[in-house]
Amino acid sequence: MNQQFLQSGFGTHVKSIITTLMVLFIIIFILAEPGSSSQKRSFPPWDEGVFAEVANRHGEQASARFRDVYYLIQVHLNDPVETQLEVVNDYMNELPWIADSELWKQPDYWATPFETVTTFGGDCEDIAIAKYAVLRLMGIPDDHLGFAHVLTKEQEHHMVLVYKHPDEVDSYILDNQHPRVAAAKKRADLKAIYAFKNDGTLYVIQDNGNANRKLLAKKKNQRLSKWQSAKKRSEENAAHYIKFNNGRPLAPDWVGQR
Repeated sequence: MNQQFLQSGFGTHVKSIITTLMVLFIIIFILAEPGSSSQKRSFPPWDEGVFAEVANRHGEQASARFRDVYYLIQVHLNDPVETQLEVVNDYMNELPWIADSELWKQPDYWATPFETVTTFGGDCEDIAIAKYAVLRLMGIPDDHLGFAHVLTKEQEHHMVLVYKHPDEVDSYILDNQHPRVAAAKKRADLKAIYAFKNDGTLYVIQDNGNANRKLLAKKKNQRLSKWQSAKKRSEENAAHYIKFNNGRPLAPDWVGQR
């Protein structure tokens, strides 16, 4: 992600399967290194104890849906990035939008994917974080993904997920208020304020409208408290499931490889 990060661009109903994604999501936040998308990958099989524990905590239907989504990620694991972005965007955009004040009784709470899927809803930050987690597990490197804080044309604060390949000019926005993955240059309705990546890099953006954006400042090692809190809670959730997978982490080894 660089000064062009926001300047230019690239069906199963999720409500019926969303609980099953929880174990997939909770592990990804503890992975700091980007994964490789250039090699063929495969997901190692999970022990039946993982599915049994999902059923124990969230019911048999959740466990069955969990298997479905596990297979979904396997199917799209080596698909073109464009396909992966569209598939994940479609799934997550079906997740019901629920305000933090209603769901968490707080004005601004960044839920972990585990929390989002087990409560069957979330706001824009929660849905963007869930998309990030699934795409990482599909093999998209960490440094190709980031989050952007924007203002909508109604002057509402909003967060979207952004995909940007370092070797390409174009970037793409995954927005829970928009049905398709869209080139950032075509989203002039969004006024960028800042963007950040998992590694703590923060980008301050000047947006003069009509997708006319430029980088004002780049700050490294920024510890956004809400993001750090979500990652910590995700790490704690991830640790719970290792013992049900024969002592093995649920994320494949290649997720942490450059």
